[in-house]
Amino acid sequence: TKHHIMRGHTDSLSFLAWSPDDSQILTCSTDHLVKLWHVQTGECVRTFDQHTDHVTACAWFPDGKRFVSGGLDKNIFLLDTDGREHRRWHGARVNDIAVSHDASTMIAICSEKKIQNIIRLYNLIDNTEDAICETDSITSLCLAADSRHLLVSISTQDIHQWDLKEKKIVQKYRGQKQGRFVIRSCFGGNNQSFVISGSEDCQVFIWHRERGQLLESLSGHCGTVNSVSWNPKDPHMFASASDDKSIRIWRTNKSLKATS
Repeated sequence: TKHHIMRGHTDSLSFLAWSPDDSQILTCSTDHLVKLWHVQTGECVRTFDQHTDHVTACAWFPDGKRFVSGGLDKNIFLLDTDGREHRRWHGARVNDIAVSHDASTMIAICSEKKIQNIIRLYNLIDNTEDAICETDSITSLCLAADSRHLLVSISTQDIHQWDLKEKKIVQKYRGQKQGRFVIRSCFGGNNQSFVISGSEDCQVFIWHRERGQLLESLSGHCGTVNSVSWNPKDPHMFASASDDKSIRIWRTNKSLKATS
């Protein structure tokens, strides 16, 4: 059931993120704005207007008081929920963004001119920057709980798991279809032992994280599955969201057979 309908943006929404304590939501829009909402009341608490083009992604810091937002204006802003701007980085268009669980590192997927395969690493402690180049265009990212491993979805229908410390790909996952849309993937299960992804062929795919073995391809949706999310409290439950206007909640048994 719908709890609140939050209205205030004047154009389509591109991204949203729950605060760590689940009391607030950040929304990013093509209207160049980031908005902060109170979950219980549905009230817009604050509007951030630093960006001058589409805002593509945002990520909370673990303290729930600060966040970063990135956009097509080639800016990343570090802001707090009171509206203060603490820092700005300028350089390349931002497609996706994440902050490590110890708040020491920010990771951004960037595109520069015709190059869309750059993973940028920002050390927030000593203010240094580094970069990793992928083989093809990157559409989205997901940072593991250990903050060392990163999933990136590639336009060539691969998902790569990177070891950010060693700066190398440690596993590849194949089977899902991706070409026209942004398809998101994530880690999940006990000890994040699995990788899950949506797909343009209406299915949900699950792989063994270490071995890269495809374990399940789940049907049920009748449209592109754009996003998946594993329940952070229940290692046997995950959700999928699709163009068919439905969200399915799935539960796995011990042998990883999933039913919705």
